Amino acid sequence: MQSSLREDYLEAIQVFHETNGRAPTAREIAGILKRDPAGVKTELVELAAAGDLSVGAGGAITLTARGAGTAAGVIKKHETLQCFLSEMLGMEVSRASTEACTLEHTVSDETIDRLGDLLKRPRPESGTDARKAPLRTCGTADVPCEETCSPFSLLDFDEGDALVVRCILGQSCAKRLLDLGVVPGEQVRIRRKLANRSLVLQVKGCDVALSPEIAAAVSVERCP
Repeated sequence: MQSSLREDYLEAIQVFHETNGRAPTAREIAGILKRDPAGVKTELVELAAAGDLSVGAGGAITLTARGAGTAAGVIKKHETLQCFLSEMLGMEVSRASTEACTLEHTVSDETIDRLGDLLKRPRPESGTDARKAPLRTCGTADVPCEETCSPFSLLDFDEGDALVVRCILGQSCAKRLLDLGVVPGEQVRIRRKLANRSLVLQVKGCDVALSPEIAAAVSVERCP
């Protein structure tokens, strides 16, 4: 089996488990990967023989430590690439994700680490004076921003936390976040956090990759 196909299988199994809270079946993986179900069963047997996964009596697919380690590495590459393409290069999120799916199989660990370091560097806001306080997209005519903003950002919470957006700090990233549906009052959930502090946020049922700088601009608090 080609290494890229193996990685696609392991990534799909791990992401399905994280999303649905249970192990997937061969038919579900075939649907995700858009492959023939009969062929998928054969390839799963091959992956099981290689020590990447096990298939239970009910057909549930579970990754071994070896398979889970590979899946984690592929997911890290995908999310880092998606963050870089969308947040640094301005690509539309779904297109950035599709591009990341292609690049994740060939990019080196060193490149991913370097991209992660780049994403962690603060970027100056275009057309603004760094000495001024950040602009805020929040508040109303009756309630000032200071009363609606939370002192905590997305970076202060953990995977799985359900949160409500209170305000967005920084005019340069406000439009981008508003386009993604990250608006004051919206409920969101942190799906995954990467070692480089980038994260994947669930908004309106969709996953959105955010760099650390963008995530830090989103003021949130736990859902009541």
